[in-house]
Amino acid sequence: MTRGFSSQAFLSFGLLISTLSPARAGLSGCDDLGAIEALPNVDFATEIQPIFDNHCTQCHGGPNPIAFMDLEQGYTQLVDVPSFQIPQFTRITPGYPGDSYLFLKINCANQFEGDRMPREAPPLSLFDQALIRDWINQILIFRTGFE
Repeated sequence: MTRGFSSQAFLSFGLLISTLSPARAGLSGCDDLGAIEALPNVDFATEIQPIFDNHCTQCHGGPNPIAFMDLEQGYTQLVDVPSFQIPQFTRITPGYPGDSYLFLKINCANQFEGDRMPREAPPLSLFDQALIRDWINQILIFRTGFE
């Protein structure tokens, strides 16, 4: 399926805005994903959930997930849900990876609170981080009817 210019332009604008987010103030050691082109139509079930299953659900799953965030439950536990550590931030803010606590936790080495995720493991690959970034950006597009 080909994409219209307006949705591509909107995605690029969203990536630019999220990069300049005030939530990044005070963070350091964030991976630069600017060279990784945004992918359209990132599917949560087939592209994002497997990242969580492979890297996150050992701690953020099961009957007692750390920080009360069960990544086995899909995006209902993520989108517009306040983070446990810093409730002023939502875990995922649709359209704004730079304001999404979960994204900042996987993207930046030096955190507001706690450690970079996944804890005691190598950071997610830049490609996996970019997929999560693109999914977050696309949530806003799909909610507002730009599909």
